Amino acid sequence: MEKIVIGIDVSKLTLDICIQENGVNRFDTIANTEKAIKSFLKQFIEKQNVLIGMENTGRFNTLLYNVLIQHSFTVYVINPLHLKKSMGLVRGKNDKIDSERIAVFLLKNYMDLQQWKPNSQVIEKIKLLNAERKH
Repeated sequence: MEKIVIGIDVSKLTLDICIQENGVNRFDTIANTEKAIKSFLKQFIEKQNVLIGMENTGRFNTLLYNVLIQHSFTVYVINPLHLKKSMGLVRGKNDKIDSERIAVFLLKNYMDLQQWKPNSQVIEKIKLLNAERKH
């Protein structure tokens, strides 16, 4: 069975998404809101072997985490430095290209990466409060 790999580039207002299915890349951009994320993920609920990867961008990931907790997808949160070093010297950078690079990296390395597991609500609240205090 073929894997569906979803690379997500997270920003404050939007999520740029690259979907690799059967060797074909599809791109999508959605708002970074719970409603938009739920609507997007509905198409993958019935499918098996869905891998979702994203970079850790701090509190911009919070809405995405909240929705992913409700589903049983295999999720990987990738360290941005690890991703950057794995690519070597590359030209061109925008959100669409970043989402594709995340998907390609995930497809090549998912066996060596640790799956994301949600923290407890208390830990998440402490992290959020700590981040707010630093800013």
